Amino acid sequence: MMKPSATRPFVGQFTTKLINGMIITAVAGLSIAASQAQEKVIRIGALLPASGPGSYFGVMGKQGAELALEELNKTGVNGYKFVINYEDSQCSPLAATNAAKRMLENFKPHVTIGEECSDATLAAMSVLEEAKVPLINAGSATVKFTESGYKYAFRIFPDAKQQTDSLAINAIKNIKAKNAILLNEKTNAGIDISDNFEKTFVANGGKVLGRIEFARDVSDFTSIATRVASMGDVDVLLVSALEGQTVKLAQALAQAGVTKGGGGKAIQIGTIWVPWGYDQKAGKASVGYTRISQFDPNEKRPVVQNFVKNFKAKYGADVVPTHLNAHTYDQILIIAEAVKRGATNSEEIKNQLLKMVDVEVTTGKITFGPTGQNQNMSVIHYVETNPDLSWKTLNW
Repeated sequence: MMKPSATRPFVGQFTTKLINGMIITAVAGLSIAASQAQEKVIRIGALLPASGPGSYFGVMGKQGAELALEELNKTGVNGYKFVINYEDSQCSPLAATNAAKRMLENFKPHVTIGEECSDATLAAMSVLEEAKVPLINAGSATVKFTESGYKYAFRIFPDAKQQTDSLAINAIKNIKAKNAILLNEKTNAGIDISDNFEKTFVANGGKVLGRIEFARDVSDFTSIATRVASMGDVDVLLVSALEGQTVKLAQALAQAGVTKGGGGKAIQIGTIWVPWGYDQKAGKASVGYTRISQFDPNEKRPVVQNFVKNFKAKYGADVVPTHLNAHTYDQILIIAEAVKRGATNSEEIKNQLLKMVDVEVTTGKITFGPTGQNQNMSVIHYVETNPDLSWKTLNW
């Protein structure tokens, strides 16, 4: 079984320039300059955080995107090659709005991918919707993204309700949980996850003992862990936060003797938030952590193992791809599938996306419903952290 390794600093294998905050990348020898007028290219805009608390999203996302583009541009698709423009959206609504506007003005993408943070995604989506440019999202959970009437919003990621319905039922059925405490960041994603989990958990006989929300700037979770410990015996703790806070919260809960990783009985559970490698950062505090993962590198499907092999060949034999690497890789494969079916502009890409049924990528199969939400739940995988910090795949 593969063990996680700490994320190594990413050294790009492409040309990058920083111009007025806009990161422009030329892939496989293609230029994003005037030569595009003569070449058949599909322009992909990427809204990824390169700074701020979610900067690890951008590092890993860029790795997955570059691998996909390198593979596709060897031969092209229907005579088309692909170029990409990265903008630092910072996991922030204002930054994402400005990044989307810059991208539309300077790069004029046919299609965009990103963001990872729900609040940033919603902010960017309003700009892209007005411009009629599709956004394929792979990491934002809020149901608002595909339930607000947008016609150019698409998501291969399971939304908050899809994830929490599954997690709540499995907590009762497989973990045998009778009660829960919910801990979440104060964002659209964090609130949606806790709200929807509570509804399904209670509807199926569970009881919620308490709910604690916190801002993204909280760094000391000692008082929160003490408060959780004072609530009495609890079976599961649902934690919804970015990796940095999840590490600190897990360690505080273990120190307080609440969770399995700290000698307690409670099991920390989660939806898709933290990447492969979180377990080593949290250490023994992560033992027993049971969560949904959109991508399991141990999965035996050929598309998964080919991705793992090619990723290691490009970035190092000791580097295991995470679900964040898989996000951008799959987003670009989906774009390539639309081009393969004849799409060459934004409107045609949107129309082809709506026709896709069971398109296989590394995270599972993709079937877009009328709102742009993936309806195929093969993208939900369950894993548990072993005592040696490796993953145990759960066949739930």
